[in-house]
Amino acid sequence: MSTLEQEIEHVLRAAPKPTPPAGLKEQLIGQARLPVAPAGSQTPPATMAPAGWLRRWWPLLAPAAVSVACAVGLTMQQMEIRDIKQAIQGLSADSAAKAGAGAAPTTETNDAAPMTEAEARTQQEIARLKGLVNQLAADVVQLEQLRAENTKLRTQLEAPPAGFLTPEETDALAKAKAKAQSIACINNLKQLGLSVRIWAIDNANICPPDLLSMTNEMSTPKILFCPADTGRQAATGGWASYTSSNCSYEYLAPSAPDNEPFRVLFRCPIHGHVCLCDGSVQGEVAKRHPEQLVYRNGKLYLEPSAPPAQGAAEQPSDRQQPGNDKP
Repeated sequence: MSTLEQEIEHVLRAAPKPTPPAGLKEQLIGQARLPVAPAGSQTPPATMAPAGWLRRWWPLLAPAAVSVACAVGLTMQQMEIRDIKQAIQGLSADSAAKAGAGAAPTTETNDAAPMTEAEARTQQEIARLKGLVNQLAADVVQLEQLRAENTKLRTQLEAPPAGFLTPEETDALAKAKAKAQSIACINNLKQLGLSVRIWAIDNANICPPDLLSMTNEMSTPKILFCPADTGRQAATGGWASYTSSNCSYEYLAPSAPDNEPFRVLFRCPIHGHVCLCDGSVQGEVAKRHPEQLVYRNGKLYLEPSAPPAQGAAEQPSDRQQPGNDKP
């Protein structure tokens, strides 16, 4: 240090010290705004923690918080899965118990619950369907009998005659052939009526809109051909070769409800046989008793007429003849 610098330092040290103003200490303490301890508390105010600890520890705290949240979520999912499994096991046990109770024979008790209206309707529908199945089974048996008789008559007709036939024999043979053809026609109408009823059972008791809609219920398109029809030919190539020219019968009730038993379903224009919606076939009624066929609202019905009383004069009928209108 030089001599000049030493002299300057000496002068500064010898300078008089300034006297602080009164109340400086209290003013500085008021400006510091230190935390004030509660009244009556003897503990000194806590010192403020340093503000930089969060900045130093957040890289570790953030992954830890995420891990804790994931663990909580997995735990809740495991609890829900366990509850669902328990519920499924309970439902399975209840179903097995109900199935066993339904299979086991039950006895009627006085405290049994009364049958509800829905169950009563279900039982009635089941009984109706059982009766319908029995009736269809009887129709099938009758069809088999008609088929056997038809086969027998066809065999007799196809057998070559032994020698020349007399006029009486020729006439008898022609009548037998006509009878066989009429029986075959009735057999076809029976099968068609049965096919319509089977189709209606599967389709809300409504008749099919056309014949091609119930090909699954008909065994072959040959049942749509009347053996006495000389103007048409049967479809020999199956349904692939079938056209409207191979059908001899008139379908008169397309898309009709199956609840009118006397409505005419099919009609043979050659023999006059009619098949009703209840599946029955009336032989030659269109030729022998055409007055029994009545049109109402464009629909053809069979109304068997009662025999007139003796001595009563016949009244003119206002029924429309089937030949005057077409369905």
